[in-house]
Amino acid sequence: MQAEKVCRSRSRKGVSQRRRKATPEQYFEGEIRSVRKHEYIDGEIRLMPYTSENHGLIVANLTGLLFAALNGTNCRVYPSDHMLFTPQTGNYYYPNVMVVCGESQFYQFKPRMQATLNPTVLIEVLSETTNDYAVPRLAEAVKWYAYKQIPTLHQYVRVSQDEIRLDLFTRVGDTNDWLNTFAEQPDQTVTVAGCAVKVSEVYEHVKVG
Repeated sequence: MQAEKVCRSRSRKGVSQRRRKATPEQYFEGEIRSVRKHEYIDGEIRLMPYTSENHGLIVANLTGLLFAALNGTNCRVYPSDHMLFTPQTGNYYYPNVMVVCGESQFYQFKPRMQATLNPTVLIEVLSETTNDYAVPRLAEAVKWYAYKQIPTLHQYVRVSQDEIRLDLFTRVGDTNDWLNTFAEQPDQTVTVAGCAVKVSEVYEHVKVG
C-alpha cells in the first residue's frame, strides 16, 4: 500500500512538471496584450530572455549599418520586435535582425498583429546559453533548422557577444546547401545582405575578451 502511494505521488509530480501546450491562437491572444515578447516553439510559449549590454549594442550596430547600406534598394531591415513565422515548423520567432527584400509577405492574425513569411537575411546574437560554436546548444540548433526551411532565406548570421566572431551561413544557389564562413578579426570585412560590413563596426563600443 505504501509503495502504491509513492508511485501515485511521483506520477502527479511528473505531470505538474510538464510544460503546458498552447494553440497558435492562444499565443497570439496573449502576445497582443503582453508587455514582454514571447516566441512560440513546438506548441510552447517561451519568454524572450534578458539581453545584455553587449547584445543590445551589437543589434543596434548591425541594424544601423544595414539600414545605411540598404538605403535606396528594395530591401528593408527590421529590429528584434518584428515577428517571423516559419510555416514549415509552425513556430514564431523574434530574430534579432531581419532583412526583407522585395514585397513583404505576412501571416496575418487580426488587424493588429502580423508575422513576416519571406525574410532574406536573419541575424541572431548568441546569448550566453547558446554561445558554443563547437557544439551548438539545442535551442540554437532547433532555431537554425527552422530558419533554413524558409525558401526565401539567403543568409543566416550568428554573432558572438563574448568574443569577436561572426558565423555566416549562405545558401548555395537554389539548393538547400549552405556555405559556412566566419570572421574573427576586427579588420576583416564580411558580406551581409549583399553589403560590405566591417567586423570592427559590428563590435563598436562592445567589450569582449
